[in-house]
Amino acid sequence: MAKVFTCTLKESRAGMPKGTTIQVASNLSTPTDSQIADECERRFGKKARDASWHGYWNIQ
Repeated sequence: MAKVFTCTLKESRAGMPKGTTIQVASNLSTPTDSQIADECERRFGKKARDASWHGYWNIQ
């Protein structure tokens, strides 16, 4: 069963302001960069994929 993680952007990146929050479902212990990229693109457009690295996010 997938767990839903809340990811909060640490600093402004890829056109999204600091504090932007997304939710990412993953079967792993933390979302992968590609899962984060897919959700960013879905919500904010293709440019937002540039903020996909998990280190840019506080993940809970």
